Amino acid sequence: MSMNRQRGAGLIEALVAILILSIGLLGMVGMQTAALKYEQTGWARSALASNISSLAERIRANANAQPGAYAFSRTYQAERADIDSDGTYFTPAKDCASTACSEAELAAYDLLIWRRDLNQQMPGSVGMVAVSGTKGIDLRFQITVAWFDKENLNGVNLLSPEICTAAMTGIQARNCCPGALGTAQNLAGVRCANLEMIP
Repeated sequence: MSMNRQRGAGLIEALVAILILSIGLLGMVGMQTAALKYEQTGWARSALASNISSLAERIRANANAQPGAYAFSRTYQAERADIDSDGTYFTPAKDCASTACSEAELAAYDLLIWRRDLNQQMPGSVGMVAVSGTKGIDLRFQITVAWFDKENLNGVNLLSPEICTAAMTGIQARNCCPGALGTAQNLAGVRCANLEMIP
């Protein structure tokens, strides 16, 4: 083979090497992006577990309170509007950390502090508690946390969460949003987590 026919072979090899390196770098960037996304989700789930555990301990510590004293329900939009517009929204009527309180006052204080901590640790979050059953028999607290997740996208549009129905079970029931929080359209970009606590 003559030298004239081999000219440019080194250039082609260099271009192929650059192409392979570029594909590898793009793969690494994709993996890092996915890792950051899962890290953020993991952080949210960790904060969620910590906050729900905190409320469960508060409920157990105030065992003499009427179960309904821990019930709290508002729409996501109404709760966020008060949180975002009023700097005193999370100021307790009575500070049970420094003053003796009745069981009902302590329950109100516990709920307020839990919601305040939740708001500080998770972006755009609200918490609600539904109570069912009879104390001493089958009492249950359904704790729901809803938070704004900027990763909850479909292209450029925010996704609407599933609204809970009686037919939902398993993971679907743990990640749907109760109808008391609002409609699916009003909850665009919001994720929910539900946990049942038995005192």
